[in-house]
Amino acid sequence: MTSQDGLLTSSIALVADIGGTNARFALTSNGELHTDSVQVLPCDDFDNLNHAIVHYLARQQAQVEHACMAFACPVSGTSISMTNNHWAFDKASMRHTLGLKTFKVINDFTAQALAVAAMPAETLMKIGTGESVAGATKLIIGPGTGLGVAGLTKVGEHWLPLPGEGGHAALSPVTAQDRDILAILQQQLNFVSWESVLCGSGLERLFHAHSLLAGQEQRLKNHEITARAQDGEPLCQQTLAHFCQLLGRAASNAALTTGAQGGVYIAGGIIPRFPKFFAQSEFRAAFEVSDKMTDYLAAIPTHIVLHDNPGLIGACAALTNPLVM
Repeated sequence: MTSQDGLLTSSIALVADIGGTNARFALTSNGELHTDSVQVLPCDDFDNLNHAIVHYLARQQAQVEHACMAFACPVSGTSISMTNNHWAFDKASMRHTLGLKTFKVINDFTAQALAVAAMPAETLMKIGTGESVAGATKLIIGPGTGLGVAGLTKVGEHWLPLPGEGGHAALSPVTAQDRDILAILQQQLNFVSWESVLCGSGLERLFHAHSLLAGQEQRLKNHEITARAQDGEPLCQQTLAHFCQLLGRAASNAALTTGAQGGVYIAGGIIPRFPKFFAQSEFRAAFEVSDKMTDYLAAIPTHIVLHDNPGLIGACAALTNPLVM
């Protein structure tokens, strides 16, 4: 609906997906995302969340009274402090500042999880074999600015997201190559987590470690590594192949922990850059490695999420989901 002064009225709600690097905003109504309203703003361009929101709504000529926003950090407390950027705020104060009647604050992988149940099948790319068990728990894991991990389980007619911080669990080496890389990383870091290697900066850290083992120390940005790997540069190929293998192990660990017989979904901003390379990598083989649970893991399907804005889809779903507070 539009008011006499031309501004969108409160039947329109605001959704957002706030990462360490970018903030994605959109408008929604009646459970549908307004795709023409999607806008990506660099977080570094704004002092805080409210400045970015005011800027976005002014450009959209919109007024809203309801919002759901997903953040790449823990969200259970009264205050939010972003893990990978400078934004911080108090929930109640932000709601008052923005004049909102409702303000749902969720974890970014809560949104990613809810999106899996809402997005069309054509936005998923299946890797390997396996078939999902209807209604069973799903696992969402994704390397981006950080490494997000979340579960999704069916409760009655609704999906209940199970957010966590699995990216910060300790990296578990399996092969000799893993152990060699871990030894280097332990000299640089106090604690080596999965996120230490499975994110944008983690890929850069992994490449540097591989270059040291090869006796040709180098540093590259993560987008350079992925591009050169796909062009056939050997050290970048080796690094990216190891990255995919490690992600298979992290996903396998999380799938066993959550009992994710509903499937595993690879989200985040990195893997969709090289889906063909990923599909041909040892991700799936690493995912199925276990001492006793190989058959269990082989039956679990794995997919890449190729939707452009899954976080916004999930935030939109969260607005009307009574299980998401």
